Amino acid sequence: MAAARANGVGIMGIRAVQAGALTAEIDRPLPPDHPEKRDYERAAGFRRLAAELGFDPAVLAHRYALSLDIDTLVLGVKNRKELAACVAAAEAGALSPELMARVDQSVAPAKPE
Repeated sequence: MAAARANGVGIMGIRAVQAGALTAEIDRPLPPDHPEKRDYERAAGFRRLAAELGFDPAVLAHRYALSLDIDTLVLGVKNRKELAACVAAAEAGALSPELMARVDQSVAPAKPE
């Protein structure tokens, strides 16, 4: 992101909910060893943090993405309910730097493959 900014290039955020890994539940069957299933399991701490804060995990993920130094965010919504959650996230505004740090610390690091 720093290199893009230094060169005057815009930044587009994508996959704010990491294909469902940063939501309350995966909405499709996946085998246990699927990469998205592994990401979902790594994000258990993120879901605990969202519950502690009283947030829907997807809304917290979108607010996090919108708090980054990006120019636009592509949303992967499938229905009006998900769209309404994204609008609510945008209206709620950016997260504080302290909460951003808590989110960062809530996700377990990836294990080398």
